[in-house]
Amino acid sequence: MGYDIGLSIAGQDDDHGDGLPPRQLTDGQEAAWRRIVARARREIGAAEEGRYPTHLELWLYDPAMQLWYAGDSASIEIPYRYAATAAGAQAALAAAYALARIVAAETGMRGVDHEVGGAIRDDDLPRAVARYRGVGEHVRALVAGEAPQADPAGLAAQADPAGEAPQADPPADS
Repeated sequence: MGYDIGLSIAGQDDDHGDGLPPRQLTDGQEAAWRRIVARARREIGAAEEGRYPTHLELWLYDPAMQLWYAGDSASIEIPYRYAATAAGAQAALAAAYALARIVAAETGMRGVDHEVGGAIRDDDLPRAVARYRGVGEHVRALVAGEAPQADPAGLAAQADPAGEAPQADPPADS
């Protein structure tokens, strides 16, 4: 689970779910990939490539993120580990937005930040950072067992077929 940015050719879906048939990139898509990799390494930092039957991947290390590329669609996922500090979150999201702009420039794809529901724009970066930090803090709290339960009494699980939850027993008097 991570923060997701999607890229696709206008008018096409950017869904890259499991079970896709093997894909052969066109010469143009392969050339775009080579340019993306070179620019990402030069402008963002160290990266490692992976080639799979359905797509290509680029793993960047600082900050860590994954680019998934299928020629006519792509996605970027950033782990929530950088959400602990404002500076870490800002750096991670700025790098992800930079990578999205590289992919868009080299392929003609349109980037969409699915978390904030809009196109990749630098003026949305503060909103993206706030969303990233908020979700990251929530995930950390859940893992630590600190997040409040929405239904502490477990009444929703006890709802009757009519959809009405039973009333909690009143506290016993001591």
